[in-house]
Amino acid sequence: MFDHRENLEENRKIRTSSREMARKLYLSYPTCALAEDPETEYSIRNRFALLYQVPLSSVQIIGSAKTGFSLIKKSNFTPALSDLDIAVIDGRLFYQVWEDAYETSHGFEANRFQDPLDQNSVVIVGGGQQRFLSYLQRGIIAPDFLPSGTLRQRLIGDAARISTGFKKNFSKISAFFYASELFFQKKQIDAVEKHWNDAQ
Repeated sequence: MFDHRENLEENRKIRTSSREMARKLYLSYPTCALAEDPETEYSIRNRFALLYQVPLSSVQIIGSAKTGFSLIKKSNFTPALSDLDIAVIDGRLFYQVWEDAYETSHGFEANRFQDPLDQNSVVIVGGGQQRFLSYLQRGIIAPDFLPSGTLRQRLIGDAARISTGFKKNFSKISAFFYASELFFQKKQIDAVEKHWNDAQ
């Protein structure tokens, strides 16, 4: 079976660029968690493609399910216990979600977002807005970070409904929306670079 960890190390040693590595890893290499079950991978990706009316190639698997371990946290993927993260890469859809989020939040007002808690369980006032805008600047929309409202509920609900058919494979499925392949690659480049830096 293809070993993503070993391949990453080999590419680091031959000085493959992090950009090329990200392209190979996330847009070409097999999905570790579903290497023996391509029908399930197709079924999941196709459901998102049909739901959001995007090409199948616009739906990619990322995170530890793709590589078998987290490049950031270093934790291994565990069937039925680990999450499956999906990237939906489509400018039209991204713009629609962005526009709806703008309207829902009245121009991204801070009080329209759910503020996170710090390590002492104290609310970080304005943290929800900052978190959303930080992702938006990088061409990413995470439904959990959207302003409170119908759109947030619908997008989280979409992934939850798809998740119900794959509980034996994943604890849950989450979707992230990318403005373009460029933004998608940049996010994965950061993960590859962190992994390689930690390995030195």
